[in-house]
Amino acid sequence: MDTSVINQFDEAQKVGFQILAQTVAQLQEGMTEADLADVADRLAQEHGSTGCFHPPEIQFGTQTTSNAVWKTPSKSRTLKAGDLVVLDLGPAFGDAYADVGTTVAFGAEEPPVLEVARECVRATCGFASQWKTVGELYVFSKAWAVNHRLTLASTRSIGHAILPKEGKTRFHFPRSAHAATWLRRHQIRFLNPARLQGMWALRPLLSDGNYGAAFEEVIYVSDDTYRVLGRDNPSEIGTLPPVSA
Repeated sequence: MDTSVINQFDEAQKVGFQILAQTVAQLQEGMTEADLADVADRLAQEHGSTGCFHPPEIQFGTQTTSNAVWKTPSKSRTLKAGDLVVLDLGPAFGDAYADVGTTVAFGAEEPPVLEVARECVRATCGFASQWKTVGELYVFSKAWAVNHRLTLASTRSIGHAILPKEGKTRFHFPRSAHAATWLRRHQIRFLNPARLQGMWALRPLLSDGNYGAAFEEVIYVSDDTYRVLGRDNPSEIGTLPPVSA
């Protein structure tokens, strides 16, 4: 994959994490999931977004355990102190897009499921290499959850390929790229024997039975390169950049 393409997605991830951090900073008790999605859309436009890979996915409270295919933000579910908030944003910028996600505990200390989910995505990113298959990432994440007495709620897959604007995805990009991730060969699922190559979004959703937590990162793997896109250092995985006052 051309280095210029990787750099475009790297920059998109960096801006995506900034939008994500600013969205989290706008959390207020009583707001709905749809309210927060509107905030995320507005912030994306202010950062120059030209569209989206997928609309904002926002889940509050016990809804965070859901791994439903369609995660339309609710107009009635409201935020209250102690809730976990799971966010997944996909703003697009020209020929590249971000796919970023985080989980925060609103008005409360982080519960164990949140910290384990953060460590899970860090460990899975570190486990990835050119020598692994795509399916091995799923197995690794599931084992991580089980070893911490949690459940991997991502029963279908823990992520997907990040596809650039080329071939069939050139039409209606980037939504065409998102549609292509439904193909099994582009999913990080148990039975994917392909060698890990290219860009992949990792988002293992872990559950303790009451709440779910997930963090999303994008990695690039080739025969001679490994990068966590949007990050200057692997230690930043699972964190948000500071928000300017």
